[in-house]
Amino acid sequence: MHLENLCKSVADKYRLPAEITRKLLEISLSESLTEAFGRRVIALFTKCGLQIYRECGEEEKLERLPLPLLGKELVQKCLFRVEIALQSRKALLDQGYLNTLRGSVLRGVIDKVLDDGSLSILFYLDELFNCREIAGTCPFSQQPPRERGHYRPGDPLFFFVSRVHLVGREDVVKVDVRLSRTSMRLPELLLRMKSGMGEIWCVKRIAGRLSILTARQRVPGEAISAVARELGERIRVRWGSSAGTKP
Repeated sequence: MHLENLCKSVADKYRLPAEITRKLLEISLSESLTEAFGRRVIALFTKCGLQIYRECGEEEKLERLPLPLLGKELVQKCLFRVEIALQSRKALLDQGYLNTLRGSVLRGVIDKVLDDGSLSILFYLDELFNCREIAGTCPFSQQPPRERGHYRPGDPLFFFVSRVHLVGREDVVKVDVRLSRTSMRLPELLLRMKSGMGEIWCVKRIAGRLSILTARQRVPGEAISAVARELGERIRVRWGSSAGTKP
């Protein structure tokens, strides 16, 4: 498989708009090859496919380089640069969407339990024509003590999205999605979700043991039981005009 097909294969992973993808591929390849040859190189994706031109002679004429002449090591360097460019642009585009998820509750699947005890979580959100995969991290400190050491890949759990921000340096950036199983907002939002009621607030929580919530109206017992099973802790709900006052 030559450079053009390899670039397209990498681009397919990120599913960016076609025009953005084309420009990023051209810029990345041009910069990589210019550094490699020590003279200006221009990479273009045309209707005829990928075409590469190298500056030659004092008159700044351009000669076309046949793709098969590019060595394996050079191709790998080009692909590395292409992937960084696509990954970084994808992160910048994703950040705006992911910021809308901050402060919400999502159901995810444990992908990995990392060496430091943190959890790598995958979420699958349905969109109009496809399914968006989102990765997040739940630090060890944001896990209830009773749950630590008992997580297994494939386990489905609810998490509170506590933070979304860009991390990295120079041209290599990615979106860091931080999750929590200990936040007071988790039982609050879960109970709102399960009951269909809005005026519910968590006033105290000992993660993994007890959550105390208030509501303006009586909350259905099945909703309370569902949240208790999900969090593995007792759920107490005080209701009435005084108890339902937002803390």
